[in-house]
Amino acid sequence: MRKSLRKVLCLALAASMVMGLSGCTTYNNFKNAFFSDGKVATERTIKIGIYEPVTGQYKEQGKAEIAGIELANKLYPEVLGKKVELVYADNKSNMYDGETAIQELLTNTPSVVLGSYGETLTLVASDSIKATNTPAITISSTNPLITVNNPYYFSAAYTETRQGDALADFAYTSQKKDIAVTVKFANDDTATATIKRFTNRIKKLTGSSKSAAGNFELSTDSQDYSETIEKIRSSGAKAVFLALPPSSAKAFMEQCVKNNLTHVLFLGTKSWNDKDLLKYIGGEKKLNVAFCGEQSQANETELSKIFMEAYKSEYGEDAEPVGSTAVAFDAYVMALKAIEDAYNNLLNSNVEELAAQAKSDAEAKAIKDAYQKAMDEGIPTGTQIRDALNQIEDFQGASGVINYGGNNEPTKSVSINHIQAGREMPVYVVK
Repeated sequence: MRKSLRKVLCLALAASMVMGLSGCTTYNNFKNAFFSDGKVATERTIKIGIYEPVTGQYKEQGKAEIAGIELANKLYPEVLGKKVELVYADNKSNMYDGETAIQELLTNTPSVVLGSYGETLTLVASDSIKATNTPAITISSTNPLITVNNPYYFSAAYTETRQGDALADFAYTSQKKDIAVTVKFANDDTATATIKRFTNRIKKLTGSSKSAAGNFELSTDSQDYSETIEKIRSSGAKAVFLALPPSSAKAFMEQCVKNNLTHVLFLGTKSWNDKDLLKYIGGEKKLNVAFCGEQSQANETELSKIFMEAYKSEYGEDAEPVGSTAVAFDAYVMALKAIEDAYNNLLNSNVEELAAQAKSDAEAKAIKDAYQKAMDEGIPTGTQIRDALNQIEDFQGASGVINYGGNNEPTKSVSINHIQAGREMPVYVVK
C-alpha cells in the first residue's frame, strides 16, 4: 500500500509541475524531496486545523471529510519546505461544544482551518474565525450566510443558491422546458433565495418573464397538496422546481402521480440524494426527475484522477468516495496553494510602498509588522493567506473547477442527475 501511495505522490508531484495544478508543490519542495538529504525543515511546522464532528450524530459525515483531508496530507505533507501538521478539534456535532472546540483549536494558531460539516456548527465557529483573522474553508456547508458575513470563511462547495442557476440551465438548455414554476414551504429563507436565482435565470435564458409562471407556497399545517397541483396544471408549466426536503418532495410527487400530473420535469437540490427518495423515483415509471448531484461527480481533472487512485490505494479498489471526501481533499490542497501564493506575494512585494499607501501611521506599522513576522517565521499571516485564497482561479480540483476571483463563495461546476421513467440518464454538467 505504501509503495502504491508513493507512486501516486510521484504522479501528483509531476502533474503539479507540468500541468500547473499546484501551488502546493513547488520546485523547492520537489528539490527538497528528491535531491536533499531527505530532511524536512521541521523547526517550525505549518498547522492546518480540522474542525469537524468526530463524535455525535454527524460523526460519519465528519469522518468522510476528514478522510479527504488526511489523504491529501499524505500526498502533500509539506509546504514552503515545512512539514504540515494537522491539528484536530472535535465539535461533537453540538453547537455548544462547537464553540469551545473552535476556540481551543485557534489557540494552536493554525494557518487555515478546514470544516465543519453542518451549517450550524460552521456558523458557530464564524465569529472566532473572523476575530482571529484565521482563514477557514467549509467543505460541505452551503448556507450563504457563512461566507457573506465573514471575509475569512470560504466555501469549497457550491452554495444552495448556485443550484438554482444550474437547475434552470438544465431545464431549458438540455430539456427545452421553457415554462417553469416553483414550490416551497412558507418562511423557508434558503429556498426563497434559491428560487429567486432559478426564476431569474430561467427568465434570462428564455428571454421572457412569462417563462416563470408562478411561485407556490405550501403550508406546514396540511399535507394535502391537491390545490397547488391543480394550479400548476393550469399554469402550463413544463418544469416544476420543488425546493422541498426529500420526504416532502416524495409526498408531493406521490400526489402528483395520483392526480395525473406527470408530464412535467420535477427539479430538486442536492438534498434529494436521499436513499428513500431515490428508491421511490427509481421505481415510479411515470416520473421525470432531475436534481443536483454530489460535488465530485462527472469531473475529470488531473487532480481527480490522482485523488481516485490514491483513495483506492488507501481503501481498496472497490471503495467509492462520497462527494464531500473529494471536496475536503480540494480544500486542503487549496489551503496549501494559498499559503505558498501568499508567501510568494510577500517576496515580490515592496513593504515600504505598501506602508506608504496606508491611511494612517498605525495601519502602516501594522503592514510592516505583518511583513516582518511572516519573513521571520517563513509563514504568511492569516490575512495574507486570506487574500491569496481570494485570488484562486481555475483550480482544477478533484471535485471540479473552482474559482473565487475576489470572492469567498466559489463559482463551481454542478452536476445534474437525471432519472426518467426509472432509468438513470447521463449526468449533465453545468459549468
